[in-house]
Amino acid sequence: MPELDFSGLDSAAQAAFKPHFADVVHRARRRRRTRIGAAVVTAVAVLASGGVAVAQLPARHALPPADDPKPTPEFLPVPDPSASARAQAPGRQIKYGPMQAGDLDRLYVRYNDCQDGDCALGVAVSADRGHTWQRVPLPVPVNSLVVLHATGPRSLVAQAHTQTRLGDGFQPGESFWLTSVDGGLTWRRAELRQVPALPANARVPDRMPGPDLDALITVDPSTGDVLQLARRSTLRFARFVDSIPADAGLWVSGYTGATYGSDGGALPTGSAVEVSRDGGRSWQRYAFPEQLVSNDDDFGGPAIASHNGQTGYAVGRVGGTLRIYRSVDGGRSWQRTAATAQVGERRIAAAVRSDGTLVVQAGLDANENPVMFTSTDRGNSLQPTTIGPGASAVPVPGGYAQSGWPQSSASWLSADGNDWSHVTPPD
Repeated sequence: MPELDFSGLDSAAQAAFKPHFADVVHRARRRRRTRIGAAVVTAVAVLASGGVAVAQLPARHALPPADDPKPTPEFLPVPDPSASARAQAPGRQIKYGPMQAGDLDRLYVRYNDCQDGDCALGVAVSADRGHTWQRVPLPVPVNSLVVLHATGPRSLVAQAHTQTRLGDGFQPGESFWLTSVDGGLTWRRAELRQVPALPANARVPDRMPGPDLDALITVDPSTGDVLQLARRSTLRFARFVDSIPADAGLWVSGYTGATYGSDGGALPTGSAVEVSRDGGRSWQRYAFPEQLVSNDDDFGGPAIASHNGQTGYAVGRVGGTLRIYRSVDGGRSWQRTAATAQVGERRIAAAVRSDGTLVVQAGLDANENPVMFTSTDRGNSLQPTTIGPGASAVPVPGGYAQSGWPQSSASWLSADGNDWSHVTPPD
């Protein structure tokens, strides 16, 4: 049975909260020498039992899991936990998930409101960049597990998994979809409709499991239905690229194959990227001439970044050396640039600012001793720069958003990918 890696969860979460489904599934998948199916089954079993074993590590040196969305290093301001505790009633605790940005103003964050061991679920909604918040209960039973994604300024999707208390554990129940098309103020159960192609310019969330196991989805803002591609990605250990603007098509990073050891564990081979410009109806694949790795769990192949869908970058490491490939034709062909750096086994993130500057970060948490580079000459050279937000930025209407998850439920927002403001959930 694969081992679950829960390192990096804070001690308060250990005491009162179960991690939501996407977190557990992804952590179960981080151990690359395990079978995918067994990992997911094990994750669900842990959820059902209600038990989580977490190693107690020093806060500054805990190695957080590579959650979804991508993490931000410890330059994030850390709120005073005692202030939050003082604001809550005795026996009551509120825990937030990762913040989602519909655009630069509309922000959403899932919360668990727990009292005496039972947790009600809701979404905190802000339409003014976090200056004011409104809490909206979700129509799910207490103790449900909910994964939230924004698919537009006012459209959201939540995947819910119910569970009922059974002695000291929980019995899993049904799974269903909820959607909102009015900025999170009202919610309804939604149908999942498989379609041959997603609508043009659809904003697609990066979810776990990846698109090779669970096809890409979005929300139809006119009906509130969940639309899912009928076709899954043909890449292995794939990950949807959310650092590409929605109008630049659908991009998936992954691998072309795998090798299997005597223990049945799989190791990915053949880094590749697939691009669709017709909503996922057809795809064009490019396999890189060397194996580019961006993550310690080998999911997602190289880090892909573009600000216009035409000039794009694939960034990863070969051994301990950083490599950059550039495409000037929307991912149809790629050429390696001259830029390089020694990054060891650090995880890699990359994004492109609105002015075309490439931002690369090697190391996604303090334990990796992260370093950051920029390139203003289309990836031909790299200049070291001060660590800050930007390398894990996701394009949203009006600019960029970068989540602080899992170190924080806060987010960073920027109109140009250069100057950033920090937004925290409500107290």
